[in-house]
Amino acid sequence: VSIMREWSVLDHLGWFTNSGAVVGSASPSARRRRRRRRGEGRARGRVFSFLFLFLCFCARARALVDRHGAVMRARCRAVVGVAAIVVVVFASCVVAGEGGGETHASSSSSSSSFGTVFAETSAMTRSIAAFERWMRRGGAPASTSTTFVGDVGVGVIPGLGRGLYAKKNITKGALLLEVPLEKCLSTASARADGTFGEALGELERGATTHAMLAMHLLRQAYGLRGDSAYWPWLKLLPREVDSTLGWTEKELDEIEGSNLGAFTSAVKAQWRAEYDALNVTHLRRRYPDVFGGKHASYYTFEKFIWAMFVVWSRAIDLSTGSEDAPTARVVVPFLDMANHSPATKLVPAWDAQKNAIKVYAASNFTENLEIRFNYDAKPSQYFLLQYGFIPENNPAECVEVTLRVADNDPLREIKETLLDKHGLNPKTRNFEWKPVGIDADLLAATRVISMNEDEANDPTSVMLAIAGASVSARNDAHTKAVLLKSIASFLEGYGTTLKEDNVYVKAKANSTNLPSKRKRFALLLRMREKIILLSSANALFKEIPDEDSELVIDSCRYAFYNEYDACMARARGETFRKFE
Repeated sequence: VSIMREWSVLDHLGWFTNSGAVVGSASPSARRRRRRRRGEGRARGRVFSFLFLFLCFCARARALVDRHGAVMRARCRAVVGVAAIVVVVFASCVVAGEGGGETHASSSSSSSSFGTVFAETSAMTRSIAAFERWMRRGGAPASTSTTFVGDVGVGVIPGLGRGLYAKKNITKGALLLEVPLEKCLSTASARADGTFGEALGELERGATTHAMLAMHLLRQAYGLRGDSAYWPWLKLLPREVDSTLGWTEKELDEIEGSNLGAFTSAVKAQWRAEYDALNVTHLRRRYPDVFGGKHASYYTFEKFIWAMFVVWSRAIDLSTGSEDAPTARVVVPFLDMANHSPATKLVPAWDAQKNAIKVYAASNFTENLEIRFNYDAKPSQYFLLQYGFIPENNPAECVEVTLRVADNDPLREIKETLLDKHGLNPKTRNFEWKPVGIDADLLAATRVISMNEDEANDPTSVMLAIAGASVSARNDAHTKAVLLKSIASFLEGYGTTLKEDNVYVKAKANSTNLPSKRKRFALLLRMREKIILLSSANALFKEIPDEDSELVIDSCRYAFYNEYDACMARARGETFRKFE
């Protein structure tokens, strides 16, 4: 599989939207100044050229006057006057033309200028300015705390939408933000919300912190709207659920075969249970001014999904150092607009004395460069599930896989004890198919699961398996058969092959009718996963070469007796060639 070739096509299409791209080092204002200087230089050069030609013309006219006398003098005066007018008008047009070009260039490039988001929408520009003013004011109405915003601003990041940037050069360790807890979206701010704060006492008995924050957000965004103390921030929140949690069934069909489909269903089911636990019907009767009447439509399950997504994708868990509440989940305005980067560049911390969240720079930042935040190391499927995008470069990329000891295995109890003892218990953790090589833990766990009685009771064999070494030729053949079956099962679950995906991408490379953003992300995800799986199959053939064809046959007869031919096709590599 030519991985680089396929991804270059995707990159050409600009399919890595919301990928955490780095902003250019040159300031947009500096680029505009350079364009203006170049334009002004060209204008001056043209004006000087025409003045030089005009002076040459005047010199020639003077020579003619000296030669032909008064008659020619009158004619020359008229011609020189007309020529002077032409030169002045032309010079003015040249200067105006260069200035007009710069004005147009500034307008066209303003989408990458910091301080504006979507330059064609002045309302968005005003919303960001209002948000920054709100952030620089004091704390929430019920708080006496103050807010500090350092040399950091909100602006547009090309290809990413809103993000944070450095207004000046920033040194490592500098304090960028100090936000009172009451100004964040937290249980503390919910308690300060009048009647809703009273209802919070009931919610706390059966609801999760996540669900309570979601209800608090719905109260502010829909119940209070412009009267909310958070309104300048709320206006900048997304209105759609870009995560797969907001996708239609047809859109979810595009990720058929990926673990993400099952994860999406599981999270939706969990959120449904959390919503039901809130008992909104009871809240409507008990607190009609907040949850009843016209407010009832603000707390539907569909809106609850939106609020849960906003909280899940923007909240952080802070260590408080308190025994009663060791962690606090909060959504910190301003920090929540930072885009993702694998390298942590922002460090949030809890200040118990000031009851505030402080955010420090974890590295130096040059003026007008983007400031990003590490959303954590996780596969792309989790980024699409939790945040609604796929990062372009993801060091943690993998396809997660589960293992288990067969229920009818007579050595099941012994094997499960060995796996648990060495941190390989498949009931408490997942394993990974990686882009390069084989996960050592996956290989070790499978070798333990593939042991016969003599090997399971032999400490040396167990030590070899855990250390990543071969236990025996028989064990290797069985381990390889089990892992090849896992890879093939993944590949057979997708609705398309990698080749078919490549054909689709190439067909769209020269098309102006690009697929929707969600379809692009689905395609990116499944192509990445297929590439990882095929790469893992190749690595497995190299890691565990066949020492004895009879052992391969015996393994297929023993482990996969009901699909012997398919097992042998996998062992020969035929199964995987059809998926390339």
